[in-house]
Amino acid sequence: MDFTELKAFIIQVQWGYLATTDGQVVGVRPMAGLAWNNNQLWCASAAKTDKITQLKKVPHAEYCFCNPTGRHLRIAGPCTISTNNTEKLWLYKVVPALKEHISDPTSSDYVVIKMTPDNVRVMETDFTYSRVEIP
Repeated sequence: MDFTELKAFIIQVQWGYLATTDGQVVGVRPMAGLAWNNNQLWCASAAKTDKITQLKKVPHAEYCFCNPTGRHLRIAGPCTISTNNTEKLWLYKVVPALKEHISDPTSSDYVVIKMTPDNVRVMETDFTYSRVEIP
């Protein structure tokens, strides 16, 4: 799988699971509202959630995207939380579905999780993993 196929896979499955931790408690939750901005994976979130609290304490996470055949993609890396309105507006425009959930893209309750992947793997149906390079 190359980067173009990776992006197509994420679009096909539409959402993935995001795992975060504060060092003791782990949280995994379904996430959508994702888009690639160059080599970073950006995702919309409400500011006052457990995942944001955990990411502020341990700024590393992993997404897992899976299709119905069991093929899955794992994307892990360090994360930052952006409250920058220019970045929030960019994601808001790129992901039209956000308009259904966020009425004001400049609201302080809307933030962007920005992940810079450092470990990307795809598992095929034969249970083997291969690394995917992010340009």
